[in-house]
This record gives sequence, structure tokens and C-alpha cells, in this order.
Amino acid sequence: MTQVRQWTDANGQTFDEVDAARIAKEFEEDDSALDRAEVTIIPRVGRPAIAGGRGPSPQVTFRLSSTMRLRAENLAQARGTTVSALARQALEELVNRAG
Repeated sequence: MTQVRQWTDANGQTFDEVDAARIAKEFEEDDSALDRAEVTIIPRVGRPAIAGGRGPSPQVTFRLSSTMRLRAENLAQARGTTVSALARQALEELVNRAG
């Protein structure tokens, strides 16, 4: 079963892909409405920075064996988290214990 995508406009009205196609066709045929339209573009933002503040969080990349990767994926799935979150937690704990 295909899920129908839906959006909500600034006025709270919902529309789906069929509505979006119809609106696009109307604008292709007569774009004069754009002359009097007010368009608000909301910038896309990613996840909040882990360290807080603005800008991207620093990254650490490392390699491990395929066996360890598989074990980490299984553990992450069992805990309902991601491998990245597991690695971040493990590194934070090790560094904090070391002082």
C-alpha cells in the first residue's frame, strides 16, 4: 500500500500530491499569481549541535572490524539507539574516567 504524502500550508490547510500537481499546473499555465503572492521560505536546518550553540558539532571517525561493527549494530538495535550514539557514550565514559 502506497502512503500518500500530505503537507500543511501556512493557513493550516492540508494538501496532497494530487493537489500539489494541480497547483503546479495552474502556475505553469498562469504565473501572474506570483506577482501578488507572498512566499515564505523556511530554511532547512539539521539536528541541533551536540555541543550546543550554532554550527556543526566536531566529528571523530575511526575504523573497526566488520565483526565489531556488526556487534555494535546489534547492541544499538537492542537498546533502541544508533551505533554513533553508542560510540559517543563509550568515548565520553572512557575520557571522563581518565579525568
